[in-house]
Amino acid sequence: MKKSFLIFLGLILLVFNITPVSAFAEQTEHKLSKTMSNLSKTEQQDITNHLETFELKTANNSKELSKENKQIAKKTLENFKDNLNYADINNGEKNIILDTDNEDIFVAITDGTIEVVERVGESDFLINGEKNHFEVTITDGPDDSALTVNGEVGTMSTWKFQSSKWVNVNAQRNFDTYTASALGGILGTIFGGILGGGYWGSMAAGLAVGAAYNYIASSSYPTNVGKSHIYMYTKGIEPLVDRKTVSYDYAVYKGKNVYLGKAEKIKRSCVGCGV
Repeated sequence: MKKSFLIFLGLILLVFNITPVSAFAEQTEHKLSKTMSNLSKTEQQDITNHLETFELKTANNSKELSKENKQIAKKTLENFKDNLNYADINNGEKNIILDTDNEDIFVAITDGTIEVVERVGESDFLINGEKNHFEVTITDGPDDSALTVNGEVGTMSTWKFQSSKWVNVNAQRNFDTYTASALGGILGTIFGGILGGGYWGSMAAGLAVGAAYNYIASSSYPTNVGKSHIYMYTKGIEPLVDRKTVSYDYAVYKGKNVYLGKAEKIKRSCVGCGV
């Protein structure tokens, strides 16, 4: 069975009843190159080496995996060149998300920790067998001229504003208890629905993992409630249009919004066209 363009978009189909984007079939090397195009050659090799040498029996949380989940993880790792959906390195920490044969299941790796995440309800996910509930609401946001965050004005002189959305997230437990890749994968089901398919959709994973890091950083404000203000911008003239997504992330702590930081992704219309 062909895999969805993004596991996040595959999951969001069921969560928000969004029309699926077309699956894509590419040769392995081309897919790996495209999936890790945001990384340097050295970083790409680091990710590849990590996946080639990753052993379930020595994973940080090996004892947390059931026999069934170990089989899923083992099969997925053995075919990581076909299954790699997203990879990045954040402050030296490797974040990897792998597709599986089931569009409702993905494997998340954060350095030496591996988790099998399965969507089992409209807003419920199993993380290594533990059920976690995520309440999510999405509302339209104002135009970019209205945004000011810690003195930072949202308007970008060379970027044309497209749209914005508020995403409110209420997790079952405090954000700092989740790993970045697992939480990012779950947030990606939400962000994927906002960004849609094509160029925009291809940025959902990176934006979601970046936002997950911001949420996890809320350990100073122990909370399971957060919100993200997502903005979409374009620059250039068709067919050479660059796209930019920015997520301003907040923890809701003791009734107040605490600004945590922003996640940002840019998708260039062509490789090597400059910054």
